[in-house]
Amino acid sequence: MPTLVSSNKFRLSYLSVQTFLKLGVSGLGSSILLWTTHLHAADLPAKETSTVQTVEVSGPGATAQRKNDTAAKIIVNAAELMQYGDTQLSSVLKRQPGVSVVGNELRMRGLGSGYTQILLNGDTVAPGFSIDSIAPELIERVEILRTTTAEFSAQAVAGTINIILKKGVNSARKDFKIGIAHGENNWNPSLALEVADKNGGFSYSVTSTLSKTGYESLPQVIESIYDTSGELKTLRLMQQKNIADVWRFGLSPRLNWNLENGDTLSWQSFFDYYGNLNGGSDYEATVKGDATQYPDNNYLASMHTAILRTDLNWAHRLDADSKLNAKLGLNYNHREVDYNFFGYPSPRDQAFNRHVISNAAESSVSSSGKYLSRFRDDHSLALGWDAALTRRTEARLQFDRAANSNAVGEPLVEDYRANVRRIAMFAQDEWDVTSRLQAYLGMRWEGLNTETTGRSMVPVQTRSSVWSPVMQLLWKLPEQEKDQLRFVLSRTYKAPTPRSLVPRRYTANDDNGPTNPDYQGNPQLLPELAWGADLAYESYFAKNSMFSVSAYVKRVQYVTVQNLYEQKMVEKNLDEQKSVWITSPYNHGNAKVMGIEMDAKFALQNFLPAAPPLEVRLNAARNWSKLDAIPGADNRLADQVPFTANLGMDYKRSERQSFGVNFNLQTGGNVQATSDLRTYTGVSRNLDVYGLWKLENKTQLRLSINNLLHQDVLQATEYNGPDKHTMRATRTPASATIRLQFEKSL
Repeated sequence: MPTLVSSNKFRLSYLSVQTFLKLGVSGLGSSILLWTTHLHAADLPAKETSTVQTVEVSGPGATAQRKNDTAAKIIVNAAELMQYGDTQLSSVLKRQPGVSVVGNELRMRGLGSGYTQILLNGDTVAPGFSIDSIAPELIERVEILRTTTAEFSAQAVAGTINIILKKGVNSARKDFKIGIAHGENNWNPSLALEVADKNGGFSYSVTSTLSKTGYESLPQVIESIYDTSGELKTLRLMQQKNIADVWRFGLSPRLNWNLENGDTLSWQSFFDYYGNLNGGSDYEATVKGDATQYPDNNYLASMHTAILRTDLNWAHRLDADSKLNAKLGLNYNHREVDYNFFGYPSPRDQAFNRHVISNAAESSVSSSGKYLSRFRDDHSLALGWDAALTRRTEARLQFDRAANSNAVGEPLVEDYRANVRRIAMFAQDEWDVTSRLQAYLGMRWEGLNTETTGRSMVPVQTRSSVWSPVMQLLWKLPEQEKDQLRFVLSRTYKAPTPRSLVPRRYTANDDNGPTNPDYQGNPQLLPELAWGADLAYESYFAKNSMFSVSAYVKRVQYVTVQNLYEQKMVEKNLDEQKSVWITSPYNHGNAKVMGIEMDAKFALQNFLPAAPPLEVRLNAARNWSKLDAIPGADNRLADQVPFTANLGMDYKRSERQSFGVNFNLQTGGNVQATSDLRTYTGVSRNLDVYGLWKLENKTQLRLSINNLLHQDVLQATEYNGPDKHTMRATRTPASATIRLQFEKSL
């Protein structure tokens, strides 16, 4: 078995990871066959154009609206959300300019780990919130803002994605959708119903969804350990199996009243409940060296999550030139998890059992509002507030039973409570400086106070406040009606999450090591602060067509990096002492972030009149970053995605038939996470297609196929320490998903 160690420094690459996996798989076919046989799963007024103005990209006049808005944004409307028949929002947004998806985490400018702000109806979501918990049928539009505005929270170093739920309509309608999909060895049905009506000054809409999502994945893992001379000491091959079934129910009602005095009142709620039953197994074949503590293990887990958000909005017109909007919101999230891990030592005997019962709940009350006023014909002023009180509690009870023993150790009980108080005030002005120059000026002050207490921790209180100025300029070039420039200067920040502040240890049940460490929070974490500048050129060369190229640069202070260390610990419930690898976040140094982005939309007939009616979408983004606290050529910030690109085409054959295709590319590569730890992520290529047939009686049929290339997912981690060299590489096979959906307006 050849080693992958160079003369000076081990470097991960696509070739080395792929070769490593192929050698392990093909060269040891008998071992793989052995794994397979042992697989098992435990079973305003006139010019009220504030920065939150709604724009629909694909509708008539949408391109002109994007052209004239002082604060640039991209809007993904309901039709685009449903175009490919996606059941997950992340699948839709990965096709948008500058947006990438890692797992189910949305990233703008390639940055994850909290740098991209996710909002729901303009409000921040709870930590750990998954955008895929919201079915696309519940969403009216998604706003993508590359930079911050004073009205929204400034926790948007990379940008903001604002999800707007469906509202009332001008006419009655009843829409019904039923679909069936097959992918990852599972049949997944879905059902959606939307009802809306209007009677005088009252209107309502109710959207509900019910779906089942299942998957089966078979990751293959190779782990190797070398000594300081480069000699292979340990080689382990692992075949994993993960299966899951997720049932989800979503409901989004909205009521609107137009009162006699001209006021409007609206109430909107969002309820989502899902149950997740999942299990898996891991069988290890030790080719050389020692096996892990539990070379044969499996797990079974169930999770139940409920999310409830409700908002009451009031709009009051004070006079012809001013208006007051106010909102009161209540939010509640609750999660319960029951987890069992069974680890069999070698030889296989009575298993070590770890049973964990945990729950987390978060409740909050919020108030926000703004006063809008038009004055001197060329200013639109907005003053506002945004405040919230949030309480998060988490409890965890762990029981361990040693292998070959019926005695259960002393339970490990952990809990913590975090109270977060947030208050913000903002002012913003949209100013028509000249007929060709528009300016947006904003200032936001935001303060955070977090108090954390727990059973096994010293009480911690952190306070922070940030002033966030923002300036956006839109200059329509002289003697040009089609071309314009945008410039933005802003200050943003990223606050630490409760999970990263609480010094609780999240453990790896088996094979703890530098490439698979435990995680522990740090109560001393500070917010990261960033100054950024954006410059963009836009050309609107034809109707509903545009071309844009932009560049950005940011400087981030107090960057959060990971500290990887080895610690001697005593497992109280097992009365054993062992060496444990732990990673913990801390603030260290600064970072530079920069990038360029291109976005184009046009009809092919603009250039070739004889061409078929083909609409083309093309976008690409290249991102760079560098941390001064971590050595190495690949010291990118937060596993930044270097490059994303999309090429999409829509063909309307007739009024009743249309087809489309989209190719998505997302690169990965090496990242120097710490001075000793490197990670690698393979290239992702996705090809999606759809067809839409409009039948009689307001009925249509949609067929879509996602991930036609079904490219395997490659990931690897490498630790190069003073006493050993460890690599862990994973290949996860992927599959295509075909979906058929029947849609009817009743």
